[in-house]
Amino acid sequence: MTKKKKKSVKKDRQEKRLQCLSEKEQQKIDDIAECLAETEYQIKCQCAIDILIAKLQMINTELSKQKGRTVVNQISSRKKSAESIYAKLVRKGYKTDFQTAAEKLNDLVGVRVVCPFEDEVYEVANILKAQGDVEVLKEKDYIKVPKKNGYKSLHITLEIPIYFAKGSQKQKVEVQFRTVAMDYWSVLDYQLFYKKQLDGSDEVAAELKKYAEDIAKLDARMLKLRDKIEKI
Repeated sequence: MTKKKKKSVKKDRQEKRLQCLSEKEQQKIDDIAECLAETEYQIKCQCAIDILIAKLQMINTELSKQKGRTVVNQISSRKKSAESIYAKLVRKGYKTDFQTAAEKLNDLVGVRVVCPFEDEVYEVANILKAQGDVEVLKEKDYIKVPKKNGYKSLHITLEIPIYFAKGSQKQKVEVQFRTVAMDYWSVLDYQLFYKKQLDGSDEVAAELKKYAEDIAKLDARMLKLRDKIEKI
């Protein structure tokens, strides 16, 4: 069995395991859900999202005015569910409690930024990272070095300060930067393949990877066309 197949089988087993949870495992998920539902945590997460979105909207406004076109096509956000958090903790071999999740996982809160062109992905990301009130904790560039399945995106984990009456707290947020084409592939890959783990998955995965490569070539061609048009 290939390494890729073993990984797929392992994920299958984890999915099936989560579908047949024991009472003890379900209680752990319920405990995580209870922590996620706490008012202070919800406020902290939503404030971090709102702050980041406001910053990104300002960056978009400034760059779009300079360039005469939209630089950020889409900004979206999400908070990871208790079930997803539990599954990831199990997959990584961590203790399955909320405190461990908050310490070890960077994507409990996520913001996605979609730009038309690859160079503008980095431009927007660099402006955001340079702002003095955010701290960069981690950066993974899956655009320059894509994942084995073809996934491309720039992931940056930021720490955002949130000010309460009793003092300040910090919230980690993973920001994913992609082009429109990268986002299109990623959404379809997740919906059609990752969530379902179909039979004959090696063949499907190989085809999806080829499409990712085709999309990357299209991204590069569109960037060249944009530069050509701007020189006219």
